Amino acid sequence: MVDQILQELEKDGFCHLPSLLDERQIHDLNFYIDQRKSEFHAARVGAQGQRQRVESIRGDYTLWLDPSAPDQPIRFLIHHLNQLRERINARFYLGLQEYECHLAYYPPGTFYKKHLDRFEKNSSRRLSFIFYLNKEWKEEWGGELVIYDQQGKIIKMIGPMPGSFVCFLSDEFPHEVRPSSHERRSLTGWMHTKIIT
Repeated sequence: MVDQILQELEKDGFCHLPSLLDERQIHDLNFYIDQRKSEFHAARVGAQGQRQRVESIRGDYTLWLDPSAPDQPIRFLIHHLNQLRERINARFYLGLQEYECHLAYYPPGTFYKKHLDRFEKNSSRRLSFIFYLNKEWKEEWGGELVIYDQQGKIIKMIGPMPGSFVCFLSDEFPHEVRPSSHERRSLTGWMHTKIIT
């Protein structure tokens, strides 16, 4: 799994694995999300101190996680991420220090407009990653992740299929989340080149 990610990152700058998680893992993660859904908060946009909810830009709800003390259903994902960070550093010398991540759900009809994950005034985000957690997904439901090149051309459209995984270099690929007719679930995060304060 990690070897394929490294090969695709080196070749294309992004990687898509269609079936990284199995049905039992997906079931347990969905049960965990359902248990904690009241703790999710409306995602906001803007710089620190000026963040606000703007549903014309993004409509998801998030629950931030602590990778240093994960609850049981999240631990195997944290293990994957720790292994991936170590191998990426050994292969590409990116100096990834740590990562942050959250669970997210998009209610039907919501989206996230085209954006770049690496902030203009904070360049520590180096690698973006997504685990898709829905128990089932049909192509006609929408909700695709659309990845663009620097010139704005679509280079990849990825449906949020159950158990699939995507990662890409945060500063190279603008992307968007298209609306879907069903709730869309994921674990999303970013690997950083400095300690997050």
